[in-house]
Amino acid sequence: MVVLQRNELSRSRTLFFLAIVLSATVLAIVGMNFAGASDVARVFFVLLAAVAVVALVLSLLQLYIHPRRSQVLLFQNDEEIVIATNALHEGFKLRFLRDILGENVSAFSDEDRAKWKSLEADGFYATLYIRNVRKLIMLRLCMMIFDDVFVADRNNRWEHHDCSNTAEPSFSKREMPPLTSWKSST
Repeated sequence: MVVLQRNELSRSRTLFFLAIVLSATVLAIVGMNFAGASDVARVFFVLLAAVAVVALVLSLLQLYIHPRRSQVLLFQNDEEIVIATNALHEGFKLRFLRDILGENVSAFSDEDRAKWKSLEADGFYATLYIRNVRKLIMLRLCMMIFDDVFVADRNNRWEHHDCSNTAEPSFSKREMPPLTSWKSST
């Protein structure tokens, strides 16, 4: 699996958009000139239109499956941190965290799973339950891996670290993610 950097993804998105514009332009030109062309030119126009249609379909498909911003929520309660993410399709990130943290990762109890179930309505899933790891270490690890890192402490104070351009943003904002069903982590 190839993991692209965030700036390469935005460049790819721009190229796909330009390919769509170019394909539409080629199809319009072929449509206007097809009727008055000779037989040899018509064969060329048909081939050119086929290539433009293929490029258009592939570019639209790539734009459609372009990855969303991966977001992670860190909930800190005393010596425990719960990680919830919207990026379940990127399981390699969670395996990476699990491998680094090793014995500090434990399983959710049934009560814990029921407690964090309300996040699923907003597209976040509680994935890792971590004990005895400092908040700063968890924050730095998540900032290297995910695009948006939201941290909530036991007093329900939120921090947002936008890591889409750099893995070490110089400041955080006091904002919480768009959660509709969230009450409090306590």
